[in-house]
Amino acid sequence: MSSSNSEQLVEVESSKLGTKEHWDECYDREINCFNDTGDVGEIWFGETCLKKMCKDIANIKDISKDAAILDIGCGNGYTLVELSQLGFTNLHGSDYSAKAIDLSKQIAESESIDINYFVDDIRNSIIKENSYDVVVDKGTFDAMALSEERDQAKFDYKTTVSKILKSGGYFIITSCNYTNAELQQYFTSNTDTTLHSNYTFSHNVQYPVFKFGGSQGQSQTTCSHNRIVFLSIPPKTLCRVVADITNIIYVDISYSDNPIHPHRFINVVS
Repeated sequence: MSSSNSEQLVEVESSKLGTKEHWDECYDREINCFNDTGDVGEIWFGETCLKKMCKDIANIKDISKDAAILDIGCGNGYTLVELSQLGFTNLHGSDYSAKAIDLSKQIAESESIDINYFVDDIRNSIIKENSYDVVVDKGTFDAMALSEERDQAKFDYKTTVSKILKSGGYFIITSCNYTNAELQQYFTSNTDTTLHSNYTFSHNVQYPVFKFGGSQGQSQTTCSHNRIVFLSIPPKTLCRVVADITNIIYVDISYSDNPIHPHRFINVVS
């Protein structure tokens, strides 16, 4: 069943970036490059954004160093390498490209880091329900939104993430394709009654205003409701010819016995 709120996101045209074949070819080249030069390959949204996001995760008191953390669409796995360097010990990475997993394993081995990598398609996942305390995504949702089956892909994504998170867990997603408002609308919609859970908008903290291209916006936005989890300030990476730039959503998950479970999230835009 396809999500009816998918149409509320302003979409870009489909692209080869939304295909498995593209990523298999990409990571095959990066494996060869790593073997030749030791270069770990592309770090999506840049190293500054990666380090800031990981430090914010480390600063959340509720997330212990042995919390089960999954990076979905892990690519070269460098997000988990960074988290390991910050003291996290229960790290897992999944990707539907076996080439990406091969590269991730080689990089982790070269760093003498113990990380569990495995092949898994988030649209047809083999991961058990309530498996992880934290689910991290940096670019996977964006790539799926470039596929020709984007509506169904995004619906499958949201359904799977909701199921694999433990009660009280955190969903942390970084996007460069969608604005703050679009992501809020998609993840807070209550129209997906078949979902294991849903997300509800929480709280907003005002920050200094900036102007770009005739539009006005904030350099950061923090959202919460009953509790403020944390604030992240990612680098100002331009993603559209509008005032909105790199978006990071932090979702605090809490389950109940009801068919639809409430989720609170913090949204940060820079």
